[in-house]
Amino acid sequence: MKRLLSLALLLSFAAVTLVGVSCATEDAAEDIIGGMAAAGFAGIWICIAVIGGLIGLFFFVIWIIALVDCAKRKPDEFPAGTGGENAKTIWLVILIATFFVTPLYGVAAIVYYFMVMKKMPREK
Repeated sequence: MKRLLSLALLLSFAAVTLVGVSCATEDAAEDIIGGMAAAGFAGIWICIAVIGGLIGLFFFVIWIIALVDCAKRKPDEFPAGTGGENAKTIWLVILIATFFVTPLYGVAAIVYYFMVMKKMPREK
C-alpha cells in the first residue's frame, strides 16, 4: 500500500511537472527553466494539499466511528476510570465539542479508541 501511494504521488508530481513544461514558452531558456520550476512548485503544493486532505479525511472517519460507538454503547459498557457513571455523557460532550476545534477532533477520537473501544469492545 505504501509503495502504491508513493508511486501515485510520484506519477502525479511528474504529470504536473510535464504539464507545466509543455505550457512554457520556448522563446528563451530562462522561460523553460522558469516554467519547470513553477510547475515543480505547483506539483509539490498539490501533493501537500492532497496528503493533507487525506489525513483530514482519515481523522474525520475515525471521529465518526468513535461518535457512533459512543452513542450506541450502553453506560455500563464503559471501562472503569473513564468518567464514572456519566462516562457516556462526558465522552459524547468531548467528542462533539472537539469537532468544533478542528485539529483536536481526530486526537479526541484516537484517545477514545484507546481508552474505551480497545479496553472494552462493544457487545453486539
